[in-house]
Amino acid sequence: MKTDLFSVDLIKELQKSEYGAVREEFTEIAFPRNVLIFQSADPADLVFIVKKGRVRVYLAFEDKEFSLAILKKGDIYSTHTRAFVATLDDTVLLTMPTVKFHRFMTFHPIFSRTVMGIFGELLKQSFSIIASLVFKDVTQRLVEFLLHEARSHGRSVDGGISLVVDLTMEQLAAVVGASRQTVSTIINEMVKAGVIVKPGRGEFLLPKLELLQAFPQG
Repeated sequence: MKTDLFSVDLIKELQKSEYGAVREEFTEIAFPRNVLIFQSADPADLVFIVKKGRVRVYLAFEDKEFSLAILKKGDIYSTHTRAFVATLDDTVLLTMPTVKFHRFMTFHPIFSRTVMGIFGELLKQSFSIIASLVFKDVTQRLVEFLLHEARSHGRSVDGGISLVVDLTMEQLAAVVGASRQTVSTIINEMVKAGVIVKPGRGEFLLPKLELLQAFPQG
């Protein structure tokens, strides 16, 4: 289960000269951290690009939340889905009405292909999350998350792979679709088993990825 979906930074793309007209049509909006900015059945029909900060896109059912993605600088999303969007940091978004955005895509086919590719990645991630929630337990989902983050963002140090996860325990629990207590318990079990070391808050040292991958059977 991964949080970083997109390899294209649309903020950089929009700096290109051919997108000058597009840039001028976006409205910049700032939000503080840890607030809900869009919700299911929200009347707003906008496309937004993250200019600064991070936002979490998730589904909510009764007392459970399931994260679809954590969007960072340059990522794009639309508000007319059934998902909720909340800030993780102080955030700045570039917003545009969906109808107007579609019109710009018509006249900028290169930009259009980029955007459609990004939404395709998000759709693929959504199916991946559904399959993971149906067929894998919380431990497997947490292991997959840590493995992906280690391979994507980990740093080789003496003793293994050093990884910083910039999420609170509540946010990490939401990413893997579990309660804070459940995730905390599993991490403590991993520490006792020696598959991870916790040097500090949000820090992980993974001695061997193979050990983590085999947990708990290993």
